[in-house]
Amino acid sequence: MKLIAIETSTDVCSIAFIDNGICKNIIEGVIPRQHAEKLPLFYNDLVNPTGLKLSDIDAIAVSIGPGSFTGLRIGLSYAKGLAYSHKKPIVPVPTMLSLFYGSGIIDGDVAVVMHSHGNKYFIQQSGLRVYGSEIKKSNKCSVIQVLKCESVYDLGVDISSTKIVHWRCDKLFNEVENKQNILSVNPSAKWIGKLAYQNFHEWVVEKPYKLVPEYVSPFKIGK
Repeated sequence: MKLIAIETSTDVCSIAFIDNGICKNIIEGVIPRQHAEKLPLFYNDLVNPTGLKLSDIDAIAVSIGPGSFTGLRIGLSYAKGLAYSHKKPIVPVPTMLSLFYGSGIIDGDVAVVMHSHGNKYFIQQSGLRVYGSEIKKSNKCSVIQVLKCESVYDLGVDISSTKIVHWRCDKLFNEVENKQNILSVNPSAKWIGKLAYQNFHEWVVEKPYKLVPEYVSPFKIGK
């Protein structure tokens, strides 16, 4: 199975070619507010050297959220454009689950934390597990919350017994002396593609016309 995977939920813009669960090529970079401009260029850089054709691809995988409001819209819109042009399905992949997967943690209690904006953070905790070598969507059994935090202690997590996987939340851990259970993981299309491959039949959306990002919290315009 061949997949194009897209990750634009944060400042990271990432696109990868996944062949039977193996990342064959990936183009990515930290490019705040440049996703709309750079993603098509990244796609060209991904496929042109190998002669890869969209007609050879089985599906498009995309990070579905939570994350940047604009980034998620850009990534899903681009995924839809690729999918519609050749009548391909889309595999939406939970962003927090992909960070957990990228950590390589295989046991124990885990909390996944991702910076949203200002002093607000997405957090998903409890129930995150790996079955054998695979992560299943059933692990998404805890509610993703948006918390206003000044330190890790505002998360309500027992850091002595819980492993914390995070993206750009370093300032929350300034007061923590022993950071053994704290692991930073970069968002990547590689994790998105591998999870989409593992869970293709359960997650695939054959007609993704009404597919929208999972923003988790409402975004208010104005005050």
